[in-house]
Amino acid sequence: MSKKLELNGLWESSRMMLPQHKEAAIRKRKESQRILRPIRDEQEIQNISAVLSLSQMYKKPVVLKLYEEFKTRSVTGIVVRSKHGEFRLDIIETSSGEGDWEWIAYRDVFKAELCIEWTENGMVDL
Repeated sequence: MSKKLELNGLWESSRMMLPQHKEAAIRKRKESQRILRPIRDEQEIQNISAVLSLSQMYKKPVVLKLYEEFKTRSVTGIVVRSKHGEFRLDIIETSSGEGDWEWIAYRDVFKAELCIEWTENGMVDL
């Protein structure tokens, strides 16, 4: 008999995979990398709210840790506007000094803190 039929040789020699099976395997691998949304306690929610309010009132930069489905990210910026369920953050790029903006949902923020203020003369500690 041929070596293909010994042990698991028949399947080992057949490397073909249906496209549906390949897509399912990729989807399963991606789903396993999904992270759960952090649960914030009442004190943390109040702290986040206070920091965002201070940033908007006094134009002070804040550092935010944001939840995303597959990772967390950190952004630095100044809160410019807020509306029900979200706020607009003018993002400060520390390396280039250039900025952008984006609307961020309150539920995606799991940590907020005031940071070092950027001025024309350099950095001044708050």
